[in-house]
Amino acid sequence: MLQLKRQDDILRLLKKEKEMTVKELCAALYCSPATVRRDLTELERRGLLKRSFGGAVLNENFFDQQPLSIRGVKNIAEKQRICAKAAQLLHAAETVFIDASSTTYFLAPYLKDIPNLTVITNNPHLNIVLSEMKVHNYCTGGEMLNSSIALVGSEAERFVRGIRADAFFFSARGVYGGEIYDTSKAERDMKRVMLEHSGRHYFLCDSSKRGDQAYPYRIAALEEMDAVIDEGKG
Repeated sequence: MLQLKRQDDILRLLKKEKEMTVKELCAALYCSPATVRRDLTELERRGLLKRSFGGAVLNENFFDQQPLSIRGVKNIAEKQRICAKAAQLLHAAETVFIDASSTTYFLAPYLKDIPNLTVITNNPHLNIVLSEMKVHNYCTGGEMLNSSIALVGSEAERFVRGIRADAFFFSARGVYGGEIYDTSKAERDMKRVMLEHSGRHYFLCDSSKRGDQAYPYRIAALEEMDAVIDEGKG
């Protein structure tokens, strides 16, 4: 069984049973105790469960404490894995832009161990989480879009233009014909300013982004990205 599928199955079982022993998980997944323990260690590192004596308990607080705009997000486990890969592209003492998409929100737990990192984001939820993790961060300010809890507009863009970031991590509504699109002009404009004022550009692309539908506001071409981060190899 592939590791990622096995870990998803562990979370699915724990959501149903709340708590299970290693022995019970081994029986359900047809794998060895050593394999299950490795998976539990990784899932605990990601904040999804808590180890207990002989087993694990689902970390329901992780899901309950997410903002409303995040709780309904699809493909959460996939987005977490993508963010884990994305964080490996950052280095100590860098400054990074992170947009207000639901995908990039899941970068938070992977940033706390990067020394002297500075994050600038227009996602107020992410600001709060990063502050709790003691990650140095700035909020752009600006007009709040109630539909997506994103800060946008001239004030937010002016803040970003005053900074030169090492990297920009973002997502969008979808990809069509090799181009990245969004449904919000204000959010598109904010992402483009972040692109212009950053050195490296990383597009986080879960499986829901790839389809046959075009959206109204073009952000950039895939070929302009330093990397498109998905669940593929690498």
